[in-house]
Order: sequence, then structure tokens, then C-alpha cells
Amino acid sequence: MKNIILLLLLNFCLFSCYSQKTNSEIVYFLPSTVRVKILEKLKTINDSDKTSFVLGNDEFGNYIIYINSTKESKFWVENTNRVLFLDGKFYPLIFETDEYFSYPESKTLIMEKMAKEEGIRKITTIRDNVFSVKFTINGEIIN
Repeated sequence: MKNIILLLLLNFCLFSCYSQKTNSEIVYFLPSTVRVKILEKLKTINDSDKTSFVLGNDEFGNYIIYINSTKESKFWVENTNRVLFLDGKFYPLIFETDEYFSYPESKTLIMEKMAKEEGIRKITTIRDNVFSVKFTINGEIIN
């Protein structure tokens, strides 16, 4: 009987210490001046549900946020845990550094390719004629 109780106690301890991967999201909010400009632009987009955002910065420390079509950044959109809250909706948020320093393939596939010394796919994103808002940390919009 003591062995059964010890075994149950041991199982309880093991299962209570079991760590689980949680899929929590990090929610971002923009300064109100930036949010207003973006919401104005979103009203002109037909399928805004397929919209994501890319946040970066310039050489002066100002922030730049781009409106992105989800299909253009499909891998990063599917694998990000960051979301931007705008007008009651959550939109996927990607950092420019994600595009610069990551590869749009699963870690398993990357490891397999590295073991076989195969090339890893890299994508370079060029944003010409894309809606963007440049702003300071305080929300001042820069033209």
C-alpha cells in the first residue's frame, strides 16, 4: 500500500512539473496619431482582413510601420506571436529584423539542409510604393 501511495505521489509530482508550450500572443498598441492614419488607409483597402503590418526603424531611431499584404509575408505571418490591435481587431505584426535575419523555412528543414550542406532559402523584401507611416516614440508623425 505504501508503494502505491509513493508511486501515485511520484506520478503527481512528475505531471505537475511537466512544462507546456503556450501559444501566447504579444499585443502591440500604436500612438493615437499613427493609429488614426493607419485606420484611414485601412478603410480604402477592400480585403483588410488579409492585411499584416511590418514594424521597423530608420537610422535616426524613428519607427516606420508598413501595411503589408499577408500573402507577401505568409511564412512570417503564420509564425509570429505578435499582433497589432487596431479598432477592435488584431492584425499580425512582423518586425523588419524578422525578414533580415530569419529564413522562411521550418527549423527542422533548416537543420536538415545544414546537415546535408544544402542551401537555405532567403527572401529579400523590397517595399516600393507601399503605404507607411514614420513616427517618433512619442507618436509625432514624420513626413
